[in-house]
Amino acid sequence: MLKVNTKVYDWGDVDLCLPGVVTDIQEISYDDELEKELVYGHGKLPRGYGTGNYKANGKMSMLRDDYEAVLEYCNNNGIKFYDLYFPKIVVSYANGDGTTMTDVLNHVTFAKRSMKAANGDKSFKVDLDLLIAGTIDWNENRPV
Repeated sequence: MLKVNTKVYDWGDVDLCLPGVVTDIQEISYDDELEKELVYGHGKLPRGYGTGNYKANGKMSMLRDDYEAVLEYCNNNGIKFYDLYFPKIVVSYANGDGTTMTDVLNHVTFAKRSMKAANGDKSFKVDLDLLIAGTIDWNENRPV
């Protein structure tokens, strides 16, 4: 659970949809940024700022057996793992009064995968870096 201003948010749901494959996403994180730079004219004080490119990134973790199901899907459909493409990944969560919040990651593919195992681990997770070629819609109906 995540607490924001003493309100509790419950983990809801992350949809990673592949036909015939059910995955359980253990963890997801994502961020975005818009490049901004101060603009100077005469003197040492900035006159304003300019903006540059928008960039979004993300990471997710899934159990090794779910990862293996994704690989099996790729093998059965003649798709390379790094060629998988998701038009949308939907992340939903709810606050204490039951209002559902939804963030949408648009145009997503995998950019990196890694696994780590240690003595005494009870489960094996695979970490996946996401390349978000679109925007993140932060509980909004409009893109950034």
